[in-house]
Amino acid sequence: TLLTMRLFHFILTISFLALSCEKKTFDYIDKDYPEAEPKIFAEGIINTPDRLQQNISISNDGTEYYFTQTDGEIWRYERILRISIKDGQVALDTPQFVEAFPFENERFIGEPMLSPDNNYLYFIADYPPDIFSTKRLANGDWSLVSIKNGLSTPKDDWYVTFSGDDLLFTNGTAYLSSKDKEAYRPAKKFQAPFNNEDVRDPVLSKDGTFMILSMKASAKADQSDLFISFKEGEDWSSPQKLQNKINTEAFEFAPYLSPDEQFLFFTRRESWVNAGYSNIYWVSLEAIMRAHEH
Repeated sequence: TLLTMRLFHFILTISFLALSCEKKTFDYIDKDYPEAEPKIFAEGIINTPDRLQQNISISNDGTEYYFTQTDGEIWRYERILRISIKDGQVALDTPQFVEAFPFENERFIGEPMLSPDNNYLYFIADYPPDIFSTKRLANGDWSLVSIKNGLSTPKDDWYVTFSGDDLLFTNGTAYLSSKDKEAYRPAKKFQAPFNNEDVRDPVLSKDGTFMILSMKASAKADQSDLFISFKEGEDWSSPQKLQNKINTEAFEFAPYLSPDEQFLFFTRRESWVNAGYSNIYWVSLEAIMRAHEH
């Protein structure tokens, strides 16, 4: 019933808020922590002028940040960058596996995503895009051998994310693959009534109770916005547009939940034509949950 659904969401929100009061698992590279309104993340370090930054992923201990960057005037992924923090020193570089990647068609590489155990880095590369990964070596760096994971569909596949041991990606429809020992099973369509078309960048919480995703605001819209959907028994609620000045007239996409699920990161791009500037923002996840209480 409607009353039961509202009670479920109330309990879910209270439980989340109780967990969110716990201490952050590490100090972020940007100490200007956001609340209800998004802020540009690590301005001058990760977000730099006259370039496009997007698609962030953070290690569980906060010592590594990976993101996509390009400085071209057309839309494409040019490189994956890494921020490393050691003994208080911050270093920026391009991991060697990026330079060593054996492109078959076009140089196109981006959307890095660390696995929950930090031992694998997933990304999309080549064009048309496919899903690849590289394995962490004993010295802490990455293997130069990139593995095609066999997860891809006949369409273009994008944006790997994780929910516990489950892996998600999208080709306009969200897919989910469960882990079997060290390998992932063939992906299946994510079961939700809204998952028919135009579902991009799906991010599922660790406990599987809510999903944040990028979609068009309407059939006529030419920009994307961020939405949230809640698990309701065996079903999912209709996606709600995120509040608190997260969505604008620009393109909001690439949502990412921080390892401690304290913050939502996302990318805002001014224009999809002629590569309008894009920056990575962050916002309090607790504030989002408060704004969407049932």
